[in-house]
Amino acid sequence: MNRLQAILLALCLAPAAPALAQNQNDAGLGLDLSGDKKPQEETESAEPPAEEPPMEEPPPLPSTVAEAPPADTLTPAERDVTLDDRVKSVQRKVYLKKHRFELAPFITLSVNDPYYTKVGTAVRGAYYLADTLALSARVSIMQVLPEDDVRIAKRAFQSRIYYSVPQWSAMGNAEWSPLYGKVAFLNSILHFDAYLLAGLGVVNTEVSADRGLSPAADLGLGMRFVVRDFFAVNVALINTSYVDQPAGSTKGATQNLMTLNAGISIFFPLKSTGREAE
Repeated sequence: MNRLQAILLALCLAPAAPALAQNQNDAGLGLDLSGDKKPQEETESAEPPAEEPPMEEPPPLPSTVAEAPPADTLTPAERDVTLDDRVKSVQRKVYLKKHRFELAPFITLSVNDPYYTKVGTAVRGAYYLADTLALSARVSIMQVLPEDDVRIAKRAFQSRIYYSVPQWSAMGNAEWSPLYGKVAFLNSILHFDAYLLAGLGVVNTEVSADRGLSPAADLGLGMRFVVRDFFAVNVALINTSYVDQPAGSTKGATQNLMTLNAGISIFFPLKSTGREAE
């Protein structure tokens, strides 16, 4: 009986022996299936992040200013047009007057006498100490012409008109040119400068042979329109005051001879230093 129980016990324990051995082997090897995933995660985390592609720069905008072609490739006509297009925003004076002499012939006409018109010619010379300051001398010859109002006054009103008869004058003036500018005229740019003048001199009248020359004073303003470096059109309004005792009168009176002078100005030397192109 004991032998039979021992056989049955052996048969029951036989299948459990390999499983026990397998469990012991697994325990001895110390396998950890969770360790297989850990190195892979560390490898993935160690890899550097992927770099973003650099942004492409936008293409440059087209330039709105066209570059001038090389001068060697231009024809003479194209070269002249290119040079004409180069206009300075601030232009300098067309001419300079410092240390130059100005000669100016004029035609004169009185504008303030309703009864007698004085017409004549004048010559003026000026030397410029600076570009805006000059000393000048002017000699004028005049002729007195009666108007129709004189005949009407004598016939209708039996009036007697006492008037001065200037024959010539010689005046010395100082001139100051504070203004310089330019205007558009006939599709071109015209430069000009304005000036003031004042001075003293003498006037010879009809009665000067008996009473002598009459002291006189000048006060006026003018404007020059520059045509070339050496040439300008000159217009001036000048009032010459002097004391005269007309023929037939017993009293002297102050006479104001206001004349409009129109002429030209020629500068010597003919070219100024530092002249800018027109």
